[in-house]
Amino acid sequence: MKMPGVLSRKNRVACALALAMLPSGAWAYLDGEIIPDGPTHDYFVSLNNQTITANVAGGTTTSAFAVEGNYKARVFCSKTVINQPVYFEGRTSLSPTSDGYLDLNEYMDAKITIYIEGTGNGQMTIPFAPVSNQNNTNRCSANDLNGEGTVMNNLFASGSNGTVTFRLKKPIINGITISGTEVAEIYGRLAAGAGVMGSTPLARVIIEQALITVPDKCVIGDGSPITVDLGQIPNSADAIEKNAQPVSVDIPVKCEGGSFATANMQIKIGVLQGSPASFNSNYLSTTGPVDRRDLGISLTERTASQTIVPNSFYDIPGFDNNEGIWHLSAKPVGKPGTMIPEGDFQASATIVTLFP
Repeated sequence: MKMPGVLSRKNRVACALALAMLPSGAWAYLDGEIIPDGPTHDYFVSLNNQTITANVAGGTTTSAFAVEGNYKARVFCSKTVINQPVYFEGRTSLSPTSDGYLDLNEYMDAKITIYIEGTGNGQMTIPFAPVSNQNNTNRCSANDLNGEGTVMNNLFASGSNGTVTFRLKKPIINGITISGTEVAEIYGRLAAGAGVMGSTPLARVIIEQALITVPDKCVIGDGSPITVDLGQIPNSADAIEKNAQPVSVDIPVKCEGGSFATANMQIKIGVLQGSPASFNSNYLSTTGPVDRRDLGISLTERTASQTIVPNSFYDIPGFDNNEGIWHLSAKPVGKPGTMIPEGDFQASATIVTLFP
C-alpha cells in the first residue's frame, strides 16, 4: 500500500532518468527577445586623466566617450512581425544613490548616460526602463523560441557613446585610478513585453581606465589682479624717503586640492618680477612714459617687519588650516641722490605660491 505523495524508489529513479535526458543547452527565449549574434559586445572606455578642481564632497568632473564598433544580433519570434521598433533597457550592477548617481567606490559616485535613438531619448541615464528607438523598420520571421533565432539585418551600436560624471563623496589625496569597472548593460527586445527583457545583454560598457586627479592649488585673493594706488609722490629720492607713506596691501591666500585635503601644509609665497630695480634688486622696478630707472617699490611684510625681496619666497605668518592673509605694505623708493622725472609710473609683478 502507498501513501499519497510518497514516491517509491522506482518512481524516484524514473524521475532522475527523465531529468538526465533533458537536452543540454535548451533555452526558451522571450517573444521578440534580441541577443547578440555571438558573445555580448564589450565597449571598453578609456577616460584617461580627469581633473576635479573642487576637492570637496560634491565636486564633479564629466567626460564624454565615443567608442567605435558595432555588432549583429539575433531575434526570436513566435510569429512573423514587420515594421517594429527596438526597445532598449539599461541596467547596472552598481547600487543607486541619488540624483541618478551610482555607488562606484568609497570615494566617488558616478552618473552614466548612454545614447539611445528616438524622439525624447538621447542620452539616457543608467539604469533606465525599456524605451523605443522609434525606428519602425525592423522585422522578425517566425522561428523556434528554443532554437537559434533569426539574424537581424541591421547593425547595432547602442552603448557606444555617452557620458560619465564622477562625483566625490569625500576629498581624495592627489588622485585615484578606476580600471576594469563595468558600469552598464544594454538589453533589447522587439516588443516591450510589459517591460520584461531577457537575461542576455547586447552590450556592456566597461571603464577600462580613468585617472581622477585633484591638483594642489592656491588662490590669491579672488583670482583677479590686485591693484594698489600709491598716490602722488615727491620728485626727489630724499623727499620720497622722508615723506612718502607706505600703503597697506592685504593678500588673502587659500589653498585646496590633493595634498591639502588631509594636511595643513605650510606653503611659501613670493613676488616674482623678471627685472627688479636696476639700482637695488631688493625693490620692484617701475615703468612709465618717462625714464623710471631710478624709481622702485619697496615691499614689507607688516607682521614681522620683514623686507620682501623680489623672486624670493617666504612663510605667511598666521597661515592656518590652509588659508591666511599676507599682510604687506608698498612704498615708493628712489635711487639715493637722484631726481625723479614727473609723470605716471607703475610696477607689475606676479604673486606665486610654492609647495614644500
